Amino acid sequence: MNDLIESWGARKVGIAMMVFAGLLFIAAAIIGWQAVQRSMGILALQRAHAAAVGGDRRGTIEDGRAAAEWLPNEAAANLIALDLTTTAAGGELERLLQRLQPKNRSTASAMLALHRLHHGGTVDQVLPAGDDALVNHLRKLADGEIPGKLFMPDSDPPQATLLAYAAQRRFAAAWANGQAEAIRQTAGELRLLMPQHRDIAGVNFVLTALTSGAKEAELRALGNRLPTGALRELIMLKCMILAPTLVETFKAMMPAGSKS
Repeated sequence: MNDLIESWGARKVGIAMMVFAGLLFIAAAIIGWQAVQRSMGILALQRAHAAAVGGDRRGTIEDGRAAAEWLPNEAAANLIALDLTTTAAGGELERLLQRLQPKNRSTASAMLALHRLHHGGTVDQVLPAGDDALVNHLRKLADGEIPGKLFMPDSDPPQATLLAYAAQRRFAAAWANGQAEAIRQTAGELRLLMPQHRDIAGVNFVLTALTSGAKEAELRALGNRLPTGALRELIMLKCMILAPTLVETFKAMMPAGSKS
């Protein structure tokens, strides 16, 4: 140090040390701020997930947007608040993909594919094998194919959100086609993947009604959880066709004016 002072001069050494200390302080401040950003983003994301599990869509969106503001380049933080039923979500996903590193794009790419499928668009991006297989299957369902067993590559499973969407589409396609075995199979998939689905009471009832050995007491208990009104009657009438051996049980669970 003495040699440095003698060659540079005490004043120059002092200035250099102050500059070095300033740089260290700036670096520490940046690291500290990044840590704060990440902590706040993770906290907001956790709140968004909790709201989603509880069925609080408004809370999910608000906390999801807060997470996205703290973590603008994180896929999970940006995706949770998106409403894929709106056309605007497509543009948001495309902009997000431009910001993400290639290794973090798979989830956002799957969501963009899902959005385009939902809105009748063309899926033209390259997807991982599992997501691509599921997208192709969804295309076939849209063309009227009856949902059969779903085979996915073991080494590259699809994104969970895309799989949950496919479960809903498969059940809807089977229900529309009216084949009891396809309905039973897809109802089981939907219950497994989306146990908090808003129509899970109807799914549970249909699945039990189409399962051999179903007990009348169990069916009545599940039937009591169904919503009242036209939807309840529609489910009962459809089940009369799908499970004719239980017709009398279903009739007894319908309003008096609806029995035939």
